[in-house]
Amino acid sequence: MNSEPTHQHVRIAVVLFALTVTAGSIDAVTFLGLGHAFAALTTGNVLFLGFGAVRAGTPVARPAEALAAFAVGAAAAHAVVSRLDRRGRPWFVPAVTAETVTVLLAGLVVVGTSGRHAPSEPVTAVAVALLAAAMGWRSRVMVQARVPDMPTTVLQITMVKLLADVLPGRSAVPREPVPARARRAATVIGVFVGGVLGALLLRLGPGPALVCVAGLSGCVAALYGGARRLRPPPESARVR
Repeated sequence: MNSEPTHQHVRIAVVLFALTVTAGSIDAVTFLGLGHAFAALTTGNVLFLGFGAVRAGTPVARPAEALAAFAVGAAAAHAVVSRLDRRGRPWFVPAVTAETVTVLLAGLVVVGTSGRHAPSEPVTAVAVALLAAAMGWRSRVMVQARVPDMPTTVLQITMVKLLADVLPGRSAVPREPVPARARRAATVIGVFVGGVLGALLLRLGPGPALVCVAGLSGCVAALYGGARRLRPPPESARVR
């Protein structure tokens, strides 16, 4: 039996797990170190805006900025990645590289202006915008990749499906093979690990933490690019 498809899916899962960790880390740094906003978890930003609509004093400027930047990043990725895909040109590694550069730029801006300390408000605004744009870009890239159950930036539906896999009794959600369950578990674990990692890296300061996360993203791009046969899964394994 040819084991190449299995190895291919394992490599893809490893790459996307690492990207999930980076998304969790970026949200940890953004929320804990750069103000109460999320770069990737847009649900949280929408909730903050809802809180601010009825509760005076709730900070809404940073979540609103993050949402706007996320939308800009997603739109930019749509324009670039979908066009490259239609032309049959490589797009995943260039997309991850562009995301890495954006995250690195945010880290360097903070380090260059504030060192290991918390940045000023204007610098924080720039860093949050860059990080949210990078996560919007990432989210659109993952839509293009269409890898089941590993979106790398969102968790809710993946967790519901994972619970349906493990809870006893009949479910409206059909149980799926072990690889699908493994991808779901890896997504949940990856977000948790990323949050822990980001919180730990904040001991270095927000800027150095972001530089470290960008380094991890760069390693992911190198891993994907270095595997000559690593490709998105076949159509039969993609989300319809």
